[in-house]
This record gives sequence, C-alpha cells and structure tokens, in this order.
Amino acid sequence: MAVIPKADEPVQRARHSRDLELGLCLSGGGYRAMLFHAGALARLNELGWLQRLDAISSVSGGSIAAGLLGAVWSRITFDQSGVGTNFALMYLCPLLEFAKTTADFSSIFLGVAAPWTTASQQVAKRYQALLGVGANLRALPDRPRFIFCSSNLTTGSLFRFSKRYIADYRLGQHFDPDLDLAIAVAASAAFPPALSPLRLDLRPFKFVMQPVDDREPEPAHPSLLRRAVLTDGGVYDNHGLQPLIERCRMLLVSDGGAPWSTSTRGFYRWLPQLKRVLDTTDNQVRALRRQDLIGRFIAAADPTLDQLPADSKLRRYLSLRGTYWAISTDPARYPADRGDLAQDRWRRLSSIGTWLHFLGARETEDLVNWGYLVSDLALRSFIDPKIPAVTSLPIPAGTVNAGWQAKAAKWLGDHLPLG
Repeated sequence: MAVIPKADEPVQRARHSRDLELGLCLSGGGYRAMLFHAGALARLNELGWLQRLDAISSVSGGSIAAGLLGAVWSRITFDQSGVGTNFALMYLCPLLEFAKTTADFSSIFLGVAAPWTTASQQVAKRYQALLGVGANLRALPDRPRFIFCSSNLTTGSLFRFSKRYIADYRLGQHFDPDLDLAIAVAASAAFPPALSPLRLDLRPFKFVMQPVDDREPEPAHPSLLRRAVLTDGGVYDNHGLQPLIERCRMLLVSDGGAPWSTSTRGFYRWLPQLKRVLDTTDNQVRALRRQDLIGRFIAAADPTLDQLPADSKLRRYLSLRGTYWAISTDPARYPADRGDLAQDRWRRLSSIGTWLHFLGARETEDLVNWGYLVSDLALRSFIDPKIPAVTSLPIPAGTVNAGWQAKAAKWLGDHLPLG
C-alpha cells in the first residue's frame, strides 16, 4: 500500500514512478455520466474493490458522483470483505434524489437575471445541498484520494482540486487547501458556456514551485496567481486520466461521455458548421487519449514486456494494467460471458444530452443499471475472469418516483436542451 504523506507535506516523488496501486477515472457527461458512474461504483463496492481504491480522478458529471462519495465516505461501513454494507443508503439513495432536481436551468436564469451572482455560484449552492453543510476539501478521506479536475482558461492547463493540494502545472501547488467541496465540483462541472466560468480567487492560496505530473512549473506572472478562470474539466481531459495515468499500476476508466456519431447533413450554414468543427476537434482529442490508454493496457498484457529492462522508460510507460468501459460499449466486443445483455435495450442511453436536470424515471434507473452491468462485464473480461456474473440489477424498475418537480424538469429538458 502506498504511503500517503500528510496533507501539508510537500510531495517529492521519482519521475515516472507508479506509486499507487489502483485508480479509478470518472468521465464527464452531466447527470447521464453521474448516474452511469454510480452504477459502476455500486458494482465495485459489491466486489470489495471500492475500499481498495487508492485514488479517484473525476471530471464534470463524474465529479458530482465522486463528490458525494467523498462527502459520505466516512459514514460508509465496510465489512471484513471490503463491502460497504450501507452503500445504498449513504450514497445511492441521496444521488437518486438529487438526480430528480434541476441544477442547470434555475442556476442559468438567476445567473443571467441577478447582477450579484453567477450561474456557477448558483449551481455550487445546488451541490452544497447534495454534499452537506461543512463539506470541505480538508474533510475528504486520505484514501482514496479524490481529485476533481477543471480546465483553467487563464493558463490553458488542467486545474485540480484535492485534499492535499490545488494545482496547475503552470502555477505549482498550494498544499492543504481550505475550500468548499461544492466549489471544486462546480468548477469541474462548469459546462460552457451556460454554467461557465467559475472565477476562483487565488490570492488566499500560496503556490509553491512543485512539479505537477512530473512537469516543472515555470515562474508564473503575478497576475496568473490572482485568479483562475475555470471551466468544465472535460475541455482539457474528459476522461480524467491526466492525474493518474502515470501514477497507477492498475487503472479503471468509466466513460459516460457521448460517443461520436456520423452525420449526413450538408452543414451549409456557418453556425452548425462551426459547432461540428469544434465537436470534431474535441472528439479527436478524446479518441487519441482512449487509443493511448487502451494501447497501454494491451501492451501491459504482452508477456514480452518483461524482456525490457526493469528501469526502462518504455517499460514503465507501458506497464499500466486496467480496463475501460463506456456508456456506448458493445457487449459483443468483450470476451466475458455477457449473459442476456441486449445492447439494443441500452443503446438509447448514450444519446441523452449532458444536462443537469431530471432525465426521466426510466432513464435514471437504466443509466445506473447499465453502468453496473457494463463495468461488471469489463472487469470480468480484462481484470479477473473468476468474478461471478451479476444476477440482479441494483435499481429495480419503479424505484425512481417522478414527482411534479421532476416532471417539470423533464419537460424543460425536452424543449430547452442544454447539451
């Protein structure tokens, strides 16, 4: 097990060292991703893997799921096998209730109509209601480490929040930050342009020139240390890989992001054409990250890798074990027995927009169940074939009751989509 320094202790580690055993990355994707990841977390908990995690890196909708997990972690009771016996009560139930609320439209309206506030400040209040009073980065557990990723428009870099530090490789690190957890989640999930940016005053923090991701920071201009202009973490890295891909010996990646789709439109008008160009650029970056990740997984399973010298940089680069699953995963592409999984039943879920409001009772239940099923399939396929296949779903039909507020949010989502 990795030794975790004190929160206020500057961290020095060898370059390219893999000092963490097991990490988990939760992608962005609004409530869709939040619910999908919740199902994956439920399966990891049943297997006793949740307690084994050394670190969780999250982005956007994944940060909402991770933020609640970090807030309630101390109240989860783990038995001798590492299973959280009250996981559903402490985590799944509050998350499902939150999924029936609206965090986007009301925040956007107040942010536009009221001159004394912004949409990002309003949505942070919504997260405070979910995470609880007093939820602070300092109150997060030492293990697993929770890392919430945002994108700093000022520096063009990944900006991350954790119990141990807030950091930007161009600015360095500030250790032991005193900051509301809701602000970190809101910065990570600041969907542009409606819920973005979140402007964070950096003057209370003291950044030191410590390497971030093995990259030495350069002396920052004083103006960069006054304020960070933050937007959704998915702008920089929608998979949340950056903080963990060089540090973990095994990495689990849950991707709730929408898959790329072809189009037969002519794109004669400028605005639709511009949007398609931006979407294509974004998809290219995500695809390259996925290809690199899966390429490493394949290389790590190659027995010839052991022939490389133990201190070889190439061996350290390729020696990353793990698995990847996505909301758009085709079960037929995974070698493990998929049972009665019918992709046609779940295919529609990947087309749900990246909204922060109620998605519908059936959609909410199916997203959790699909994350549960596909994570199980990926783990049995590439991590441990001895894992017994699931025999039931964590969220039975009819669990989510759509009250009038949720129905109103669903109607707004159908007529005024955010993403």
